[in-house]
Amino acid sequence: MNKYLLTTILSAVILSQTAYAVQNTQTQEFKPVQRAEISNPAPEKPKNEFSRRLNLTEEQKQKAKQLRVNSQEKMKPLLIELKAKQEQLNSYGDTDINDKEVQILNNEIKKIRKDLRIIIIQNERDFMEILTPEQRMEFNKIRNERKQIFRQKQIQKRKF
Repeated sequence: MNKYLLTTILSAVILSQTAYAVQNTQTQEFKPVQRAEISNPAPEKPKNEFSRRLNLTEEQKQKAKQLRVNSQEKMKPLLIELKAKQEQLNSYGDTDINDKEVQILNNEIKKIRKDLRIIIIQNERDFMEILTPEQRMEFNKIRNERKQIFRQKQIQKRKF
């Protein structure tokens, strides 16, 4: 009985979160670009800032690009499968829900996310191998800065 109640509550939370996300994406207004915005130069892309701060050599940039391409190729089928599983899970909102099917889908989604995380971690390790010790220190500094920014955004989201 408790497992059924917990599963029902978890499903309701997932479905409400999904509905909220869909609603937010559908209500965004189209805003035409103003001429002043076009004439202003675009801010420096984070990737360029990243390589500038690390002071990467051309050889390092090429190796990093190849690492990124390889990991994207590995991740692409997993991301497609993840999206399909999430859509399948979301489609249960319109029909009678079989708790076993929902649990199976949730487990499959968790496994895909774990596999994606493994690829990301391996890519980061491979990237660290092409860096000098000084660049590794700067990389860790950048990573910590980004973690702080992410945490601040999460705290702001919780306030609303």
